[in-house]
Amino acid sequence: MTTGREDLPSELRHLMDAIDACERDAEALVAGMSDEEINWQEKPGETWSVAECIDHLTVINPFYLRGFIPLVETARQQRTGPFRGLSSSTAGRWFVRVLEPPMKTKTKARPEMRPRSNLRREGLVEAFKKSHDSYRALVQQCAEVDVNRVKGPNPFFRFIPMRISTVLQIIPAHDRRHLWQAKNVKDALRAAPPRLRRTQSDS
Repeated sequence: MTTGREDLPSELRHLMDAIDACERDAEALVAGMSDEEINWQEKPGETWSVAECIDHLTVINPFYLRGFIPLVETARQQRTGPFRGLSSSTAGRWFVRVLEPPMKTKTKARPEMRPRSNLRREGLVEAFKKSHDSYRALVQQCAEVDVNRVKGPNPFFRFIPMRISTVLQIIPAHDRRHLWQAKNVKDALRAAPPRLRRTQSDS
């Protein structure tokens, strides 16, 4: 049985609202930008463009969730509930915290998580929104599960299982991180002199 948003516990509704806000921010970011502008890099070949920041999220969101969806379904069937709030471990809280903007640490994305280049504005945000479909479904299913008891595969450190409560918080935090990054890129583009606004395709 799927729980409607209005019937979700407040902490899960907050997660849904956070994802909605991220999608609105992404729409606002690319509004009025051309294909050339969304692909502009402040340091060509070294830093990401607005489009790359958003595409990275589109690519990585399903990666974060893999393995957790069947675990939640099993937990529901086994009545591993009820929902008792979101309580991450010390390591989980640290991981969520470092993902939040402003960016405190930089890590190099693994090959399978790297964004594509020379993207078009058309469809960019729509794909980002679609990457949240599984997340929204997972949040709804978690209304009947003690997400602090059920653990799944850690997407980065396989020897340290991750609580479902942690992965639920990771997605919006990581979205905010790279949307903040994308806004800084857009601000840098607007501030750059015309001779520095050339894209790689213009070079």
